[in-house]
Amino acid sequence: MKEENKGVTDDGRVMSAFQYKQELNRTIRKFGSFAVAFSFISITTGIFANYELVIDESGPAGIWTWPVVIVGQLLVALVFAELAAKIPLTGYSYQWVTRLGGNGWGWFTGWVSVCFLIIVIPSVNHGIATIVGHVWDVPENSMLLKLIVCGVISFQALIHVFGVWFAERINSIAVFTEVVGMIGLVIVFAILAMKSQTSWSILTEIGPLPEGQSYFPVWIMACLMGAYTIVGFESAANLSEETVDASRTVPKSIIWSVLISGGMGTLFLIVTVLGIHDLDAVVASNYPLPMIIEDNLGQSFSMAFFVLVVISIFACGLIIMASGSRMIYAMARDNVFFGNAVFRSVSARTAAPIPAVLLVAGLGVVVEIYSQSLKQLLAAAAVLPALIYLITVVAYFFRRKSLSAQSAQFSLGRWGGWIAGAAIVWLVMIIAVLTIPEQFHSATAMSGVLCLIGLAFYLCVIRRRIKRGDAGIHAINTIQLPNDNASHSTCASETD
Repeated sequence: MKEENKGVTDDGRVMSAFQYKQELNRTIRKFGSFAVAFSFISITTGIFANYELVIDESGPAGIWTWPVVIVGQLLVALVFAELAAKIPLTGYSYQWVTRLGGNGWGWFTGWVSVCFLIIVIPSVNHGIATIVGHVWDVPENSMLLKLIVCGVISFQALIHVFGVWFAERINSIAVFTEVVGMIGLVIVFAILAMKSQTSWSILTEIGPLPEGQSYFPVWIMACLMGAYTIVGFESAANLSEETVDASRTVPKSIIWSVLISGGMGTLFLIVTVLGIHDLDAVVASNYPLPMIIEDNLGQSFSMAFFVLVVISIFACGLIIMASGSRMIYAMARDNVFFGNAVFRSVSARTAAPIPAVLLVAGLGVVVEIYSQSLKQLLAAAAVLPALIYLITVVAYFFRRKSLSAQSAQFSLGRWGGWIAGAAIVWLVMIIAVLTIPEQFHSATAMSGVLCLIGLAFYLCVIRRRIKRGDAGIHAINTIQLPNDNASHSTCASETD
């Protein structure tokens, strides 16, 4: 049997083992799976969105929080890679936490994931509006920029109506353009820096501080850029049921997307800081990163790069919409969402969960229209995934031995507990960084309100359905996954 056919067969056996039927088309292969994770991370999107905040608040030295975040998020990615191999189902953290910690924790994780994915769509697409604002000199708070974001969201939804295969092809092209654009820019900026003999001391310059204030708290807040950007690597797992040989393919996609994005982002940040000619002018600009690029490349070459950036940002929003719609589909399939009959439906023609796509797009537009500021969206879109990751990693830490050691193509083995423990410490720290400082309080409050709404909905509606046996993921005492030699318990008992 060919390896490709074997993977398809194994995927079918996995779906049967978890008591689901295959409804989504498996069209995503190795590069496509990597492209999903890489595009969700989209270093150009995250850096363009947060560069102003880092330079204004922390100065150029704030970029050195980026490698710190990469190490921390890689710990999380390793845990998620094992979970994706052992539970290769659409719904990622919702599925994993439910099976390890019970329906209550699983549902709450799924709810927070849906909220995050809806919020992050407009915040990402703001990157396109930022470039438009810089090129055409549009004021930062102009209603025109909001209309651009809403239009982009609508167009992304239209693409998804045609099915994941179309979005995947656009995304694969975008990955190629992003890699080429970033590598090209790094090389050009490095050459220019050597020719002009730029002083490397600018890499350690700090922002202005009030008298007597320590720089470390200001510096650590620059972690927002990395925490906002290096997320979504698990989106490859959220499309597991559309991926061929998912238990082998998805773990590699998760890990490599973090490593490659982290390395490229580090080089990009270094060379762009070295390309700053007038730091005061850059700090004063509403669009500092486009300004740096244009100062070094000139208008014509910078416009070509901006086109590549727009493509990358568009693909990032496209993948986030795919991930959000699949999360809603997965929850509705288990009857733990609202309007379940509608949102679990899949188009017979395109195999796309169209109602779920339209819901994500519609709510994304609402969030964009009523959001008070981009910074508030960025902060909320950084702390919510950290909360999702913390719940998931804690569930893995305490129940990882209940997972079958033989059922996965990727396993952390005896190092799993140590890696998960280190990831928990990291996530607690990053949540503190993104919630305790005063400037993040409004975003923290917004995130807290969303969590409370979800808790109330669970207690008043969902919990009753689960107790009646009408909803939720029922315990699977024994499953037989591909390459298993024996049956193993994979699920915790169903507790609230």
